[in-house]
Amino acid sequence: MNTTTIRSAGLYVLAVMVVALAFIGVAALLYDQVPTVMIVVFPLIILAGAVGALRRTYTCYKTGGTWQVWQGASWLLLAFFMIALTGTGSALLER
Repeated sequence: MNTTTIRSAGLYVLAVMVVALAFIGVAALLYDQVPTVMIVVFPLIILAGAVGALRRTYTCYKTGGTWQVWQGASWLLLAFFMIALTGTGSALLER
């Protein structure tokens, strides 16, 4: 396996999670009660990152690269999306 591909996929997953967590963290600091829009956008950021990783998987597959690493990154982000979705869903139901 190409270590550059592994490193770039890992950094991509890390960057998506940092952006999503920074988004919800800043929203929590700015508001006493986080607005509903920001609660909904939090898992959507992770979903957009998963779709981007799936796109990268396809382009690596078409060029003959190591696409399996990017598929793993996609599945990891989709799992994080499901976790974030359940967490924000319960927060929305409590409102």
